[in-house]
Amino acid sequence: MADVTIKPEQFAQTVGEILKEHRDLTDKALHTAVDRTAKQIVTMTKQGSPVKTGRYKASWASQKTTDNGRGGYGRTVHNRKRYMLTHLLQNGHGGPRPAKAIPHIPSDDTTEKIFMEEMEKAMP
Repeated sequence: MADVTIKPEQFAQTVGEILKEHRDLTDKALHTAVDRTAKQIVTMTKQGSPVKTGRYKASWASQKTTDNGRGGYGRTVHNRKRYMLTHLLQNGHGGPRPAKAIPHIPSDDTTEKIFMEEMEKAMP
């Protein structure tokens, strides 16, 4: 970083500008990391999804759910059309014709690991 000479009355303004620049870079890195993580989770979920007709597997997507302008940003990975099957397939079910579990949705630990790697790549 270059040395900068400022007058005492400009100190607060200069520090504010530096902090704003840092916040903007961090926000951009956060958005990039969240978007890349969501894309990877969608891909992993599609790869592990069971296939009968292919409609369940094809319906996985991510959607922006939070963007409040104060650093909050989030995406939700979900099944657009066959959402009612996700719990039954992931965990299995009993009943007259029980079905065993087909775990295909990545765990929160896996998602966190991917996010942290993406955040480290995205930070300047």
